[in-house]
Amino acid sequence: MRYTDRSLRILKYAEMEAERTTKIVYPIHLLLGVLLERTSVCAELSINYPNLSEIINKKVTDIQFDKEDKGLNYEPFTLNISQTTKRVLAQAENQMKRFNQVYLNEGHIVVAIFKVNDRLTRAIIDGLDVPLILEIVSLPRDMIVSLKDYSFPTLPKSRITYRKAKQKDAPSLKTFVEKEFGNGWIDSLEIGLLQENIPIFIALDGQGIIGFACFDVVRRKKGLFGPMGISFSNRIQGIGYTLLHYCLGEMKEIGYGYAVIGEAGPLEFYEKACNAVVIPKKFTDH
Repeated sequence: MRYTDRSLRILKYAEMEAERTTKIVYPIHLLLGVLLERTSVCAELSINYPNLSEIINKKVTDIQFDKEDKGLNYEPFTLNISQTTKRVLAQAENQMKRFNQVYLNEGHIVVAIFKVNDRLTRAIIDGLDVPLILEIVSLPRDMIVSLKDYSFPTLPKSRITYRKAKQKDAPSLKTFVEKEFGNGWIDSLEIGLLQENIPIFIALDGQGIIGFACFDVVRRKKGLFGPMGISFSNRIQGIGYTLLHYCLGEMKEIGYGYAVIGEAGPLEFYEKACNAVVIPKKFTDH
């Protein structure tokens, strides 16, 4: 299983908390690990739910853990983990695959903690504002990229060809998107394909289109990047990174000061690729 850097840090923090308390990593330690991670949506959770760490630490003290549980070995942990934690990670992996993603992130972990319905998880959930936690950490979030000082990066040489889409690409592009992602993006693609200067970039190999990225097409909103999609078999090759930057470069040329990435799923990808930041939300105080 592949983990984002942030999710690996969360697992490490969880292990540190387990070392301090039960000596076995339980799902409650994963939630504490999320709170100890002070970046992006994890930091936002701590800000908007400031007493959550105190509540959870009290639960660690109050919950009756099975003293006979010796746990089991599970990479990348060095401490043993409980059977329940193993189920949480399996559920997180299912969540990742459901969204056709290839890296397990903090959102997948948090959703999985609350989906695994066992005694310990119910003890964790009791009294928590679960909808708030999920809204902050696990739902897609809007991000923003400053283009004022943006410069197009040096891209590695590749066998892949990148170019602007043309009207003649419309049938093959729509076929590719429907096959890989369903028909949810077709209306947005058609908006882009009707424009004189089509705001869509495509990636091609010898077999045809293997990826695309757009801007100014979702609900005809100006300055909005997306959607973007890469065929599953061609992930982790830098194709999405390259398509993203072709779009951002053109958006800067047009004169946009910022690009908004709507409902981004893989937050850490955009944070690293173009210094995007999550647009904060205002939540009810706790």
